[in-house]
Amino acid sequence: MATIDQLRLSALTNAKAGQAGYTAASSAKGNFKQILKSVVKAPENLEAIFTEASKKYGVSEKLLKAVAKAESNFNPSATSKKGAAGVMQLMPATARSLGVDDPYDARSNIMGGAKYLKENLERYKGNVDLTLAAYNAGGNNVSKYGGIPPFKETQEYVKKVKNYMGDSETSGYSTDISSALQYLSSPSLEGESGSLVPAKADYLYLIELMKLRMQMASYSMSNQFGSDDSTVESIYNL
Repeated sequence: MATIDQLRLSALTNAKAGQAGYTAASSAKGNFKQILKSVVKAPENLEAIFTEASKKYGVSEKLLKAVAKAESNFNPSATSKKGAAGVMQLMPATARSLGVDDPYDARSNIMGGAKYLKENLERYKGNVDLTLAAYNAGGNNVSKYGGIPPFKETQEYVKKVKNYMGDSETSGYSTDISSALQYLSSPSLEGESGSLVPAKADYLYLIELMKLRMQMASYSMSNQFGSDDSTVESIYNL
């Protein structure tokens, strides 16, 4: 009988394998151009920062990179006509409220952008569309219109960022294991608009946890009755 650590490792491995299979299958449905658009690659010197920001704030790394791609094309020196600055194009007032002293410092800017996205994800109960709309047009406009504002720029922005994220990405939350568990158990799954669907990876991990619990239960039963019969274990060997 496998140890608990081995069962945990098996659960994680199976979840990752399932996620990879799902991603491959979903990618195959789109054409080559769509597949290319769904893969957002940041410059190597920024990769570690996006990973750090994702883990710190529990925001999907794909979402962070997609926003950075749409906002500045990963340019730390980018400045818009309205004064938005850096990789995540933070407005001066927004940067200050997030504790970003130098918006042209890539790490500080990305961390600030991740924090801002996290705040909006919590505000809109995980709804990515509303989060992106607020990022582009401001939360006041989202509240005013009761959803994505009827601005062509904002509507196209939401579509562009989600396209960069890829069709298989339906959540703005990180798929890190600890974050996934917190996400699955969070009451915020039922958003105001009811449009939030948990990420496929979260479902896969939940299934693996269920298998793990069943295997642990079978192990406990076999010890309790002192049986060497392997049929009990095989029932739960999914």
